[in-house]
Amino acid sequence: MSFYQKVLTKVINKNIIPKKASILVVAGGKKDKDVFLNCGFENVTISNLDYDRGVKNYGPYSWKNEDAENLSFQENEFDWVFVHAGLHHCASPHKALCEMLRVSKKGIGVFESRDSLLNNFANKLGLAPSYEIEPCVLSNGKFGGVRNSNIPNYVYKWTENEVRKTVNSYLPQYKHNFQFYYGLLVPIERLVMSKNIFKKVLAFTGKILVPFLTFFFKKQGNLFAFIVIKNIDLQPWLKIENGNIVFDLEYSKRKYNPEKYSESN
Repeated sequence: MSFYQKVLTKVINKNIIPKKASILVVAGGKKDKDVFLNCGFENVTISNLDYDRGVKNYGPYSWKNEDAENLSFQENEFDWVFVHAGLHHCASPHKALCEMLRVSKKGIGVFESRDSLLNNFANKLGLAPSYEIEPCVLSNGKFGGVRNSNIPNYVYKWTENEVRKTVNSYLPQYKHNFQFYYGLLVPIERLVMSKNIFKKVLAFTGKILVPFLTFFFKKQGNLFAFIVIKNIDLQPWLKIENGNIVFDLEYSKRKYNPEKYSESN
């Protein structure tokens, strides 16, 4: 079972996401269809800038042409929004993440690389790419890069703190719940494409190393997923007034004394 499906199975078992929830997948493709089908989800819309590798059959799910950085949907239109290995193909991964937050009612799920010491070390050795060349090679230089162009994309990596900062900056009105999941996968299929003998040897030994490395260095792997459950509680300095969120002056009076303020401080 893939890391993708394992994490989805966990959030289902935790009763975080019901199988009847409306799901939008951005930067999606056939793999997303297969994983959500295997997990038993019923109401899924898969979207992308173009058909993934030319595949047009996404039944029983629907497919839409959508730009992850500028989604056409209304706020809170879907219960959940997911992306798998797609944000690093965006010109602005943070903008796409905020778009996912905007159109989701309950929360988002993201699968990307983690910015870890081991991952950065692999970058320096040339074992993990900073720029994805292989997808453009496999498409004969036609697509697979940034925004699905023929320009290889930079592989943007995330940390837990960066996820929190991005979400809290975009939705500062509320407290949110963050859940993080970790894994490790040696990119065997890509490594064997290389003409470098060392990379080919690593590809064949990777199957032995992966379980060992995952057990001892859980957070140092290259597989990283985070679930953000939106809008758990309103921030204590805010309140609802006439259906709108406003600053709570009573809260400020309990915490601050404006008379003590001095511009010289």
